[in-house]
Amino acid sequence: MAQQQRQQARRSGAAEASAAVLVEAKLAPPQLSLSLLARSQLSSLLHAGLSRRLISVTAPAGYGKTTALAQWVAQVEPLGIGSAWLSLDTEDNDPLRFMRYLAAALHHADARLGRNALAQADGGNLASIDALMASLLHDLTGHDRRLLLVLDDFHLVHHEAVHRKLEWLVAHLPPTVGLVIASRTRLPLSVSQLRLRGELLELDAANFGLNLDEAADFVGRVSGAPLDRAQVETLHGLTEGWIAGLQLASLALRESGDRSAFLADFSGTDRDITDYLGEQVLDSLRPELRAFLLRTAGLDRFCAELCDEVLRRDDSRAMLAEVQSRNLFLSGLDRSRTWFRYHHLFADYLRGRARELPGDTVRAIHLRASDWFHRHRLPHEAVRHAFEAQDLERAADLVASFSGELVQHRGEHATLLGWLTRLPQALVHARPKIRTGHAWSLVLTRRYPEADQELRALEAACAESGDDALRRIVEMIRCVYWAHTGELLLAKARSEAWLQTWPEADAFLTGVVANVLASGCCATEAFEQGLRALAIARRALEECRADYGLAWACALAMMIAMRRGDQHEAMAQARAGIATVERSLGVASYAGSMITLLAAEVCYEQNDLVQAQRFVDQGLPFIDEHGLVEMTTAGYLTRARLLRLRGDPAAADACLLEGESLGHRLKLPRLVRILAAERCTLRLQSGAAEDALKLAQSYGFVGHGAGSPPAAELIEEDSVCLLSLRLRLSAHNAGAAVLGALNDALRRAQRDGHQGQLARLLVQKALHQHRALDRAQALRTLDEALALAARCGLLRSLLDGDALLLDMAQAIHASRGESQHTGYLQQLLQAAGRSPQPAPRAAAERGDAEELTERELKILRLLKAGLGNRELAQSLFLSEATVKWHLHNIFAKLGVKNRTSALARAQEISLL
Repeated sequence: MAQQQRQQARRSGAAEASAAVLVEAKLAPPQLSLSLLARSQLSSLLHAGLSRRLISVTAPAGYGKTTALAQWVAQVEPLGIGSAWLSLDTEDNDPLRFMRYLAAALHHADARLGRNALAQADGGNLASIDALMASLLHDLTGHDRRLLLVLDDFHLVHHEAVHRKLEWLVAHLPPTVGLVIASRTRLPLSVSQLRLRGELLELDAANFGLNLDEAADFVGRVSGAPLDRAQVETLHGLTEGWIAGLQLASLALRESGDRSAFLADFSGTDRDITDYLGEQVLDSLRPELRAFLLRTAGLDRFCAELCDEVLRRDDSRAMLAEVQSRNLFLSGLDRSRTWFRYHHLFADYLRGRARELPGDTVRAIHLRASDWFHRHRLPHEAVRHAFEAQDLERAADLVASFSGELVQHRGEHATLLGWLTRLPQALVHARPKIRTGHAWSLVLTRRYPEADQELRALEAACAESGDDALRRIVEMIRCVYWAHTGELLLAKARSEAWLQTWPEADAFLTGVVANVLASGCCATEAFEQGLRALAIARRALEECRADYGLAWACALAMMIAMRRGDQHEAMAQARAGIATVERSLGVASYAGSMITLLAAEVCYEQNDLVQAQRFVDQGLPFIDEHGLVEMTTAGYLTRARLLRLRGDPAAADACLLEGESLGHRLKLPRLVRILAAERCTLRLQSGAAEDALKLAQSYGFVGHGAGSPPAAELIEEDSVCLLSLRLRLSAHNAGAAVLGALNDALRRAQRDGHQGQLARLLVQKALHQHRALDRAQALRTLDEALALAARCGLLRSLLDGDALLLDMAQAIHASRGESQHTGYLQQLLQAAGRSPQPAPRAAAERGDAEELTERELKILRLLKAGLGNRELAQSLFLSEATVKWHLHNIFAKLGVKNRTSALARAQEISLL
C-alpha cells in the first residue's frame, strides 16, 4: 500500500510539475461584471449549437466574442454542462506547448481529464502532439457528461501541425464533447464535411453586433445616462452595432458636455474611428492614469506587483481598480482578480500612443518585465520582453539558461527553434548551451542532416575549448543521433566509450546513454551486455525519476527478448512495462506505445490475434513517432499481418508500402529493408512465388551478389536473411552454395544465442531435406526445430510458412507420443485448423506439469540456491516485478502456491 501511495504521489507530482510552469490565467474565462448586458438572442443562437460538434465564432476585434462565450458557459453550467477554457497567445504556436495547455484546460475543468497528457508533456523530449492528442481523446471518450472546450483568440495560432491535429480531434470527438473556437479570422480548418452533416454552427460579426435595443441599453450603462431614441439610432448606424465602437463612444459621451455636438462630429463606420474615440477617451483622463495605461500597454498580461516593479511605483492595485471602474477595456483573467489584460483592440491603440513616450521609457519597461518574469520562473515571457526591449544579449542569455529544460524536459522544440531565428549567429555560437539544445531538438524532431551539421560544429568547439562538461552532453546527443539514424554499430561503440569515459556523469545522461548501448547490443546479438546496460540505465533513471527513460528500458528489454527468440520473456517484460507506464504516464501515451507496439508483435507470434489487434490500435497514433525503427517496424508488420489474415492482402501490402515510404523519407534503410522483405513474404504466403522472387530481385535480396554476409557497418536483418534463404532453397537448382549459406546462418544463430532465428532456420532446413526426399532426416530436423520453437513461444512463424511444415508436424504428432513437445504440437495444429489425433500422455513421472521455459528453469535453480527476489532480479538483470511474474508462472505450471512447494515438486519430477 505504501508503495502504491508513493507511486500515486509521483504521478500526481508529474502533473503538478507540469502545471507549475503553466499560466493559470489562460485556463479560465474572463471574470464577468454583474451588470453585464444580457444578450438573449445571441445566447439562443449559442444554445442551438449545444448538440453540434463544432461552433465557429469569427468576428473582428471588438465584437464581444470572448465576453459572449464567457456569459454562455456560465449560463449552461447550471444545466450540468461543464466547460474547459483556453485563452491562446502567440507563444502557443509551439505545438507541444499548445498541447500542454489544452491538456491543462481539460484538467482544470475535470481532474479526471488530461492527467496522463500532462505527465507525458512533462517528459518533454519524448512527447509528441500525436501522442498527447490521442491521450486526450482517450480521456474525452470515457467522459460521462456534456463538456464544451473553448479555444479563444485562435487567430494567434498559425502553426500548420496544430491546425491539422485539431482537425483530427474534431473528427473523432465523442458526442458528449463540443469544441468552440473564437477567432478574428476564418478558421484554417477543413469543416465542409461537418457543415454537410449539420455538425457545425457558424457565427460571425452579423450575429455579434448589438441590435438597436441592446445598443440603447449598453450606451446608457457605460455613459451613465440614456440617449434619446434618435441619438441611439444615429450612434448605432455609425458603429453598425460594433460593441467596441459603442463602448468608446459611450466613454467619450460621458466626458462630453454637449452630446448633440459630439454625435454631429462623430461620423464614419471605418474602424479608424478607434483612433478618434481613443483620443477622446484617453485625453479626458487625469495625466497620471493616462500615463499608467500607456506604460502598461506593452504587457500582454499583468498584475499589480508586476506593474509596481516596471513602473517604479507602489499603488498599481489602486490604479487597476480605477481603470476597471471606468470600464476602460480591462479584463480580469482569474477568479482572484490578480491577473489582467487590456482588450486587444484597446491595447493596440495604447501601444501606438506609447511610442510618444520619451527616450527609452518603453525599452526600460520591457527590460524590467523580463527580469520580473525570469525571477518568477516564467521564461517564455522573460525572453519575449527581452526581444521587445531589443536587448539581444539578454535574450540570448535567457535562451541559453532555459534551453536545457525547454528541450530535454519539456520538448518545446518549435519554441527554441523560433527563438534561434531571431538571434544573430554570433550570439548563438558564443553560448554552447543554446547549441546543444538546438542539436537535441534537431535529433528529436528527425531533422538529421541539420543535427549532424550542428553536432560536428559542437564537436569541433569541444576539441578547441577542452570543455569536458560540454563534450559530455554533445557526445550523449551524438549517441542518440546514431541510434535514431539506424547506425547501431556506431551507437553501440560510442555509448560504450561514453560510459567508460564518464562513469560519474549526471544520472539522466547516464540513463540515456545506457539505453542507447542496450539498443546497439540488441541489434548485434550482444544480449548479456545489453541486459547489463539496462541494469545501469534503470538505476540511473530511477535516481532522477525519468519515467520515459524507464519506459524505454522496458521496451529495450522486450526487444532483446524478442531478438533472442524468448517470446515468453518478452511478454513478461511487456506486462511489467505496461504496469510502469500505467502508474506514471498512461498506456495511451508515447511511452506506452513503445511497449504496446512491440507487445502487438509478440501477441501475434503467440497467435493471440485479438490482443495483438488491441495493442496495434493503442499504438497506432504513435507509429511514425519513434526514434528506434523497431517500434515502428513492429507496428507496421503486425498491422499488415493482421490485415492478411482477415483476407485483405492488398491492404496489407499498402500498409507495408506506407511504412516503407516513411523509411525513405527519413532515410532509415533498416526500416525500408525489413518492410520490403515482408512485402516479398506476403507474396509467398499468397502463393505468388514468382512475384515474390521478382520483387525480391528488385530490392536486391536475391540475385547476383545477394545472400553474401552484410558489410561490416550493416546489421543483418533476420527477416531479410530468412527470406533470401527461403527463395534460394525453393529454386529448382538450389545447390551446395545455398546449403552452405543456410548452414552458415545456423552456426551464427547458434553462436549468438539467437534461439528464435535458429528455430526458423531449422524449419527451412527440414523443408529442404523433405523436398530432397531425405524424409527421415527431415522429421528429425523438424523435431529439433519444434522443440526449440516450443521453448521460444513461436507459433505464427510456423503457421504463416509453408503448408508442408504442418503435414510434417502432423506426422511427428502421430508417431512420436513420447515427444516432450506433444502439447505444443497439438497447439500448433489446432491453431492451423487441423484436428490432431490425441497424442499419448507425457512421461508419467511428470504428471500434468506444463513445460517450463529455460528462464524459468534458471530461476528454479537460483531459488534452490536460496536467492530472494531482489537477488534474483540483480542476478538476471530483471526488475523485481518481472521476477515475481516469472514466479507466478512457475507456481501455476507446477500446480503449487509457494517456493518450498515449487522446489519439492521440481525435485519430484526431475527438473532439478
